[in-house]
Amino acid sequence: MPEIFQMDRVDRIADVLYGVAVAEGLIGYGPLGRRVGLQANFLSQPLAQVSERAADRGEPIWSALVVGKDTGRPHEGFYALARRLRPEYENLDDEVLWQKERERCYAAAR
Repeated sequence: MPEIFQMDRVDRIADVLYGVAVAEGLIGYGPLGRRVGLQANFLSQPLAQVSERAADRGEPIWSALVVGKDTGRPHEGFYALARRLRPEYENLDDEVLWQKERERCYAAAR
């Protein structure tokens, strides 16, 4: 009997974000949503799941690589989630927090 492999959206998002990290890039919410079959405004929960799972595994918070079209930065929810998952970020400025987590992503993908 052939083996059937089904990848859920959280896995697909994690794979896309790992590829973005390999390229040391960023991806918009819209393009990410199109890649995984979701509208951009429905990405918050799956991105939180990707982030929580990654943090539990000692991996970077991959959602640091997802940015808004207008701002070129993650939405506000990212910063709150990152501070919850990484207590060392509690008192960091948003820009510094984001830079540190992007670097973690890029370093893990090298």
